[in-house]
Amino acid sequence: MATLKEILAGANPTLAEITAHLQKLAQPDRIAQTVALDKAAQIKLWDLAAGGKALALDYLVPASAKLLEPYPFEGKNSLPAFTRFQKVFYRTSDGKLGGYNNSPAAWLIGWGYYVAEPSWKNPKEIAVNYLKTPTEKPAGWPEIKSNLSGLTRFVYGGTVDYLRWVSEDVVIGRAYKQGEVAMPNWFVLCRKISLK
Repeated sequence: MATLKEILAGANPTLAEITAHLQKLAQPDRIAQTVALDKAAQIKLWDLAAGGKALALDYLVPASAKLLEPYPFEGKNSLPAFTRFQKVFYRTSDGKLGGYNNSPAAWLIGWGYYVAEPSWKNPKEIAVNYLKTPTEKPAGWPEIKSNLSGLTRFVYGGTVDYLRWVSEDVVIGRAYKQGEVAMPNWFVLCRKISLK
């Protein structure tokens, strides 16, 4: 059976074909194939996902989730270094979704806390907004700091990531400055533990 990367490298892949492939995989295989995607594959997937389903906030954190319960997604970005990371989402007491980036480079660049909210650019997308930070976090997590301080500002400062639906457990994202200017940075996320 072809891998996700091989399907995307084909002449005319479709989102329906990619979705069906991902949903047939066991979760460890789904994660492995998702985080194996390089920049070219991520760009192609982003473009294909424009025709996908609308994303709702409950996709990231179910409405039934406990307060501050973490929901991690394994990620791979298109940057030259520190490409593997996790985005971890949780629901706050005001009903919003907060989260942070668990990255091997966090000791240097910070944790990049954000608020996830409906996109103001495209109603089918979710915005991961680094212009806002949550007011609460799970116990034991690093301190919430502004994304405009220290080295953090060069990575997360002024950034909004937009997410598009790919499958029940996979989304593709792209970074935008101030939520408006597209950057040459993409990333793919796969839910760590399936909700099925």
